[in-house]
Amino acid sequence: MTLIKELQINITMSNYTERSSSYSANYDYLYLDNLMDSSSADLFRSDLKNLKIKTFDGTECKILYLPNYGSQPAAIVVRIPIGKISETTKLILEVHDTTFSSTLSTGGEVLMFDANSDTYSDFFMEYSGLSINNDSTDDGKFLRARFVPNIEGTTPTSLFSKFASGQPLTNNRVTVARFKRVGGNFSVNDNATYHETTVGTYSWQWDYNLTAYQEDLKITSLIWAREEKSYCMFEGSKTLVQVSSFDAYSSGTDDEGDWKQYHIHGRLGTGTSKSSDYLEGYSRNNTTKIYQKNYSEVEISPEWYETTDFESYNYIDLKWILIFPSPLFAANGIPEITVTEKDSKQGIRLFKGEHEYPKAYKGSKLLWDANDETMDNTGLYLPDKIINKDWDWVF
Repeated sequence: MTLIKELQINITMSNYTERSSSYSANYDYLYLDNLMDSSSADLFRSDLKNLKIKTFDGTECKILYLPNYGSQPAAIVVRIPIGKISETTKLILEVHDTTFSSTLSTGGEVLMFDANSDTYSDFFMEYSGLSINNDSTDDGKFLRARFVPNIEGTTPTSLFSKFASGQPLTNNRVTVARFKRVGGNFSVNDNATYHETTVGTYSWQWDYNLTAYQEDLKITSLIWAREEKSYCMFEGSKTLVQVSSFDAYSSGTDDEGDWKQYHIHGRLGTGTSKSSDYLEGYSRNNTTKIYQKNYSEVEISPEWYETTDFESYNYIDLKWILIFPSPLFAANGIPEITVTEKDSKQGIRLFKGEHEYPKAYKGSKLLWDANDETMDNTGLYLPDKIINKDWDWVF
């Protein structure tokens, strides 16, 4: 195994705000879908399986390789220790001459349905609109979910998961769905309860040409967002990324039980990075008392008709869906993710005489590390009464 080159992944979060409340996750997860846009992409395999990702102290991050599909490029889900994440997170991207296998398994914090290999009835509620089909694009399978009206409400009318509930609300949620075909009218609820109403991130896309209104109007909308798109973001073979964040700022108890009030953040996009097409919205200091502690299921609902012939109901063709927590990346604005040459900067070293002070803490929080190559602004500032002492500074 030969290391060909070391690069750097830069993840800069916009509208960065420290979380108000605690969370239980030790890791955050990030869906990296724009690595092939890098100027060094000619060194990458088309499936990205010659890449490894590490933190700057050399800790290897577990990753899940996701293959390209048609015009949609390969991607990586990377698991990053919470302690290594800041407003400007930097990771090492190693390029090798060897082919690797995924080190991040699914079924724990990272949930996944893959139509190529999984039995859909184990993952979704049964109804007459579901069918598994052969896929000539990759010689695999895809799951078709067609809208089937049911006035009595005795069965689902759309794709409704049964494997996604139970993840803590405070750890946030990211849902990534890769479609062979998506379009027309559909909605996504990442905190859905069958026959009940729950609060989560809800998005919807409407093409009124395909409804009974027959109006030439198209929109894509997201709850919490102040604006909407005047077109359909998802048509054809697309990947949908939806983000849901709950950061508690108040809590209490009443006759209905324990409740919390949250700063809420939601996002919908064709990818993870700011380079994608996306909608984003916030509801800070939301006054709704939420008694729910864990996320429920995910529902993807095709609606109305497939074409203006109004003969067949609309449908989606799903290749795979991923659901994972994201306590920090999901809580903040959409990040800018770039791949550059590795920084050569070194940390600042502080001496008094011959004695070196390589680290500084505030309680148990590490504020200064002489070996921190990210050079992040940690909020450590030296007051004059320290600076004016007889210190020797070495830069």
